[in-house]
Amino acid sequence: MTTLSTLETDSSLMRTIFLDYSNGLKNLFTCPREIWITFLIKILESLCYFSSVLMLMIFMTQDMGLSDQLAGIIFGIFSASMSFFMLFVGFIADSMGIKKALFIGLVIALVGRLAITFTTNGWVVFPGLFLLSVGFAYMIPLLAAAVKLFSNKKAQKFAFSWYYVVMNVGSLAAGLALDPIRATFTEVMKFDVFGMILTVRPTQIIFLVAVLATFVSMVLVVFFIRSKIPSEAFNEEEEKEREETIAQPGQTEKHKSAWAIMKEVASEKRFWIFIAFIFLLVMVKMIFQYNHSLYPLYMERIGFREWTGKLYSINPFIIIFLVPVMTAITGRMKAFNVIMVGSFISAGSVFFMGLNESIAMIVAFQIILSIGEAIYSPRVYDYTANIAPPGREASYMAYSKAPMFFAKVAAGPITGILLANLCPAEGSRNTELMWIIVGISTMISPITLFLGRKWLDVESRVKDKTL
Repeated sequence: MTTLSTLETDSSLMRTIFLDYSNGLKNLFTCPREIWITFLIKILESLCYFSSVLMLMIFMTQDMGLSDQLAGIIFGIFSASMSFFMLFVGFIADSMGIKKALFIGLVIALVGRLAITFTTNGWVVFPGLFLLSVGFAYMIPLLAAAVKLFSNKKAQKFAFSWYYVVMNVGSLAAGLALDPIRATFTEVMKFDVFGMILTVRPTQIIFLVAVLATFVSMVLVVFFIRSKIPSEAFNEEEEKEREETIAQPGQTEKHKSAWAIMKEVASEKRFWIFIAFIFLLVMVKMIFQYNHSLYPLYMERIGFREWTGKLYSINPFIIIFLVPVMTAITGRMKAFNVIMVGSFISAGSVFFMGLNESIAMIVAFQIILSIGEAIYSPRVYDYTANIAPPGREASYMAYSKAPMFFAKVAAGPITGILLANLCPAEGSRNTELMWIIVGISTMISPITLFLGRKWLDVESRVKDKTL
């Protein structure tokens, strides 16, 4: 009887999910065309980002002649800079219209991409990487803001679900395109532009693709996004409310200053326990950095170059389809427990790479990593929103991004050290030990979460009134 009841409940849950998605898709088509342009730009930007980071370490070591250690440090600085600049660029973007902001962001990214496409001169490449990190940092929150602006309330939840999907579509496209492009373009290419000869090496072809994709995005912004937020993005009630807010900004609720909110949040005990919990996820988050920095050169040096993009694509492919399913399955479970289990699975995936150098082990790593990510990653947002005091959700959500910044800072130099000592371009290798070291360091997160679960589970302690 219990089993029958459970099956009926699960069936009812799946029907509800299907109806939610069906209605959400219908509502999405009531939004202005700009929502679809935003999704398309997000796919192109994700393609640019993921393809570029997959080639960056290879480019710096093979074409620029940098050592593994120096290339790793630069990669770490580049990646961490994106997270750092993201804290500030939102204010700049908010001060101008969305169309103008998108165009400026693409121009910044374009200059950076041009700088790393046609030369190996460090005096050009490194400033280019700096501009590119600013461009990426600028575009990520800006495109998320565009989704909100160009979707009505009924469609907004579904619009953000699609936003996550299209990001992974871009990542999937980057992985699938990488190997064919590298196999096709094996010679140095020269272009005569206004009497100036531009040289593109085989490793820079990917960067050239990103340049072309950026031009496409700029055309979309200029010709297909209107300067004024279209009125059809809102129903009459929403439009009236928006106009009243714009007309009488001083008559809304008196807002506390950012500094006052910061002091108030920092005085809460639950906040510091939450920060401890978030920082314990750093090691698990670092796996995704290793997938961009360590993995491409590892594949290059063990003779699996032609498989790099194909096997990388396993992760976004699984995430696209598995996240909604896992969210439905684990939706009624306690968020902390789901995060703990998912992080165990993701961390454990690395040990497959420590067994031997084979396609089978790399496939196993990517599949298990993706399953773990699909389980725990969405629930981190859920957990954060649930434990944040009313009116402090944004502050807690912002700090939940902190692990990625520190993961990026650390992963770059560690990648360089591991490559130089255990997976060098020439000489003996011990890649199994390299991945075992990564696996052990990664496993620190879930083990610590498990051992400290009674103290770290803020949600349960708030419900039990012990915090």
